[in-house]
Amino acid sequence: MVETKGDTPSFLIDEMALVRKVHSDDVFQWLAKGWADTKATKGVSPTYAALFIILELLIIFGLYHLELPYLILPSLSGFLLIGPALAIGFYEGSLRRAEGQPFRLHHALFAFKRNTYSVMAMGIAQVFLFMIWIRLSFTLFAIAFPGVMPEWGPIFERALSLEGLHFALMITALGFVFATLIFFTGSFSLPLMIDRKTVLIPAMLTSAYAVFINFRVMVLWAFFIVLLMFAGLITGIGLIITFPLIGHATWHAYQQVMRK
Repeated sequence: MVETKGDTPSFLIDEMALVRKVHSDDVFQWLAKGWADTKATKGVSPTYAALFIILELLIIFGLYHLELPYLILPSLSGFLLIGPALAIGFYEGSLRRAEGQPFRLHHALFAFKRNTYSVMAMGIAQVFLFMIWIRLSFTLFAIAFPGVMPEWGPIFERALSLEGLHFALMITALGFVFATLIFFTGSFSLPLMIDRKTVLIPAMLTSAYAVFINFRVMVLWAFFIVLLMFAGLITGIGLIITFPLIGHATWHAYQQVMRK
């Protein structure tokens, strides 16, 4: 392993990309460039985002009618966990814009073709983590509310009880662990796969290392991601803007963090 200060690259193994350190002020540049890409791609990025938002709403609708309300919150948070995989279309848009190429909806939908097998492997890994997250969420519900049926009435009745507080603390801690894992391994892995055809493990290791050596900056970046996604969620329609903004900004973060 080699690491030096300033803009000198750092790396672990030959298969990994070289990484440089960045500064807190760079986060605002990523957001500015991401906003510029969001505006430049016009209706494509919001439409791409809307497709997944509609899918999530259909899942919530289905869980409600299947009387599985305890899975709605994990499903919503799961959307954040698999966000890096869904953002691949925005990376394609930023890449094509930088190259002066047109960007259409089908380009976003088929962005995985730049590195099909590696992107599919990453998607499978994140879906697997999402399934574990759902299962553990159900287990925590059973632990916090023993003997309680997972229905709306009992959940609302005990939401403010001591049991409800314990459940909230446990699910928050579990969510933090999953979010941290996804953030370290997924922050830059998919942009690497799209841009440099990197395979799964080196891409994930590079992403984790890049986050590690830029930890303070990446904590600030994570704060803005959570803030923007929360703003989008509470406004509903806002996700159509905030999701593309984060996706395009992530591409510019990758461009600066990874040394050519």
